[in-house]
Amino acid sequence: MITADTNLFIHAADPASAQHAKARDFFEGLESETREFVVCELVLVELYMQLRNPAIFVRPYSAREAADYCNALKSNPLWRCVDYSHDVAKHLWKWAAETKAGFRQIIDARLGFTLRHHGVTHFATANVKDFKSVGFEKVWNPLLS
Repeated sequence: MITADTNLFIHAADPASAQHAKARDFFEGLESETREFVVCELVLVELYMQLRNPAIFVRPYSAREAADYCNALKSNPLWRCVDYSHDVAKHLWKWAAETKAGFRQIIDARLGFTLRHHGVTHFATANVKDFKSVGFEKVWNPLLS
C-alpha cells in the first residue's frame, strides 16, 4: 500500500508552487501504480487547514472550497480512505516516551503509525527525515526526481 503526505497534496493544489507539476505528476502516475493508494483523514484535516492558510496560498480557499477539495480526494473511487484508530495510541505513546525528536514530531508520528496500522508500506513526502522511524519499507520524496 502507498500514500502521500500533506505537503504533496498542497503542492498539487497550488498552481503557484514551484513543485506543482512534479506533485501533479506523482498523483497522476498513481493510475499505473500496482499497489493500493490510501488517503488518511489526518492528512485531509491538515490539508483543509493549509488550503485556507493565507501564508501558503495567495488566494486561500474558502471553507466550502477547502471542504469540497478534501471530499473530492476522499471520494476518489480508486483510493481508500483510512482514519486514526485507538489501537495506534500504544505505539505512539511508546514512541513519544523514547524519541529524541522535537515535540512537534508527534503529529507526524501519529500519522505514520496510523498508516502503518492500516498496512501502508510506502510513504511519499517532502519531509523524509520525519518519517524514517515509523517503519515504512520505503519513504521518499517524489519531488526530487
